[in-house]
Amino acid sequence: MKKVLLIQPGAFGDIIVCAPIAKWYADKGYEVFWPVREKFMSHVREFKYVTPIILGEEVLDKDWLKSDVMKALTLQGGYDKVLNLADRGPHSTAERASENFEQCKYRLAEVPFTEKHNLAWDRNEEREDAIYERYVGSKKEYIFVHNSSSHNETAELPKHLNKPIIYCDDPKGYNIFDWYKVATNASEIYCTESSVWVFLDGIVHELTKERFLLSRQGLTGGKHYTISTHWKKDYLK
Repeated sequence: MKKVLLIQPGAFGDIIVCAPIAKWYADKGYEVFWPVREKFMSHVREFKYVTPIILGEEVLDKDWLKSDVMKALTLQGGYDKVLNLADRGPHSTAERASENFEQCKYRLAEVPFTEKHNLAWDRNEEREDAIYERYVGSKKEYIFVHNSSSHNETAELPKHLNKPIIYCDDPKGYNIFDWYKVATNASEIYCTESSVWVFLDGIVHELTKERFLLSRQGLTGGKHYTISTHWKKDYLK
């Protein structure tokens, strides 16, 4: 069996963006090896089409991602193909002026960009049900919201929302994928661009059409990071 080394050691959003790339190669008959530090193993282990490699915690650069890319690059011998998809490392960015970071990763991997919306993982329905019961319970209609970022920024919600709101948070013992049942049964979704949004965009065809991007702090004039055409932009400032 041919082997491919996928270099994208973090963070959570980038890992989810690249998971369909790994699946595409696995479906082509490759064994896919993916080095990440222990912090990100909770996500990568959900991809049963991937063989994870744990990176050590030694620091090679003050930029943690560059440091991890440097460590991953030392592993590249013995593979039939190496996909270096990291946009920070000892190398210059490969992103072109005409594309965004997601398009760049898929171009480098030689994988159709439409695969981005075919996210697959090993679902744990017991954990999904537990999250659903804990947050939704008997509510028949509700709005699913993730309006915070890893930098503790909070996006403003529209004033007119008139259904119960379920906020996506980070309960101990669960991960982003465990919100699948809550997300796919929501009647409306409001989300700022974050790792949660990347997950939702990966399953976008299974979601309500009433899904909206929220402004992320630091971006003005209706700007956003993604090029996804599957989200309404009514509330981008």
